[in-house]
Amino acid sequence: MKKSFQYISYSLLFVAGMVFSGCQKQTGTDREPIYKDGKKPLPVKNVRVQNFPGGATIIYDIPAEQGILYVQADFKINSTASQQVKSSFYTDTIVVRGFEREGDYKVMLSCVNRSEVKSDPVEVTVHPGIPPYQSVKASLKVYGDFGGANIAFENPTGGEIAIISLVDTIGKGEYVYTHYTKNTAGNFSVRGFRSGDRKYGACVRDRWGNTSDTVWETVRSMNEVELDRTIMQALVLPGDQTACCGSDLNVPLRNPYQAGDYSFYGVRNPGDSTPPRITVDMGKPVVLSRFRYYMRKNGGAEFKNGTLRFFKIYGSMNPNPSGAIDGSWTQIGGVYELVKPSGLPYGQQNAADHEVIDSGSEFTMPLPAVPMRYFRLMLIETFSGGLGMEISSLKFMGDYL
Repeated sequence: MKKSFQYISYSLLFVAGMVFSGCQKQTGTDREPIYKDGKKPLPVKNVRVQNFPGGATIIYDIPAEQGILYVQADFKINSTASQQVKSSFYTDTIVVRGFEREGDYKVMLSCVNRSEVKSDPVEVTVHPGIPPYQSVKASLKVYGDFGGANIAFENPTGGEIAIISLVDTIGKGEYVYTHYTKNTAGNFSVRGFRSGDRKYGACVRDRWGNTSDTVWETVRSMNEVELDRTIMQALVLPGDQTACCGSDLNVPLRNPYQAGDYSFYGVRNPGDSTPPRITVDMGKPVVLSRFRYYMRKNGGAEFKNGTLRFFKIYGSMNPNPSGAIDGSWTQIGGVYELVKPSGLPYGQQNAADHEVIDSGSEFTMPLPAVPMRYFRLMLIETFSGGLGMEISSLKFMGDYL
């Protein structure tokens, strides 16, 4: 029994030693490829090129050799920076990108075997189109915004880019913010500046470090304040919708900022224009940043009856006295929609809907801001599908010119 125990103990110690030896950290530089073959592999053949903005796809035939592990492309993206890309033996394409500008570039293709032996290189000429960062730079627009500037861009290729914004206050550009995106179009704002004329700039950088020239624009930063409703008044131009039942468009310009039953009730008259519209004299020239609409609230009108659903906004400094929407008016944005958060059928509401009813619905005006003295809202559709608008209160934010 004792000998058996000793035999088992020795066996366990032997196994543990083997495990320990197998788990030891390897040191030194004596590693060698498992697959040893000093023979140079054959190069790729039948090479074709498909160029695209900022890069190219290279298609080729790989030699029928078992030892080839991958294809390697070596190239320069500009006069100094080199890049290397590898593609598995199991595919017949390799993508090279990151080139600084449109033009001809040399790419060297090599087959590499499992012993890291390279074939003779095959020289391929690619001609990438205009890189995305340069296309985005050409589209940059800088607009005056409330508290700063807004920078709009187009990125049709969806390339990964960074838009760097700058401000010049002392004759020298200072960094403000970097906006990272691969969206095909968009805009962003830099804020925190006092009102007044200021020089803002933007340039574009891609993930390879290519950077465009800077686009500079002097624009006016605006304050955003609550516009004074005491100097606003309803203006009924020919064809505008009028009120019924003792209501008046001036009521929403005086009501507290909340939904209520005492409001403007629009009514269709034989001479009214289609679609229906209303006009507000802002009292003095302004630029509008956003406005908030409060619907009628009486237990039966919420998200029903004349609650606005789809509408358009126009601004004018000097409208045609005929009331026509012509060249004297500028449309601001596209079609606005008041969204019912719950998505419930007509007549049904939940807590999210009541939050909007009580707090109102805010709509932001796009940039560049349109100077206006007169504000016009054109109805497209109410929640009931009718043509009479119901407005409890209106709040305007922006700046005076």
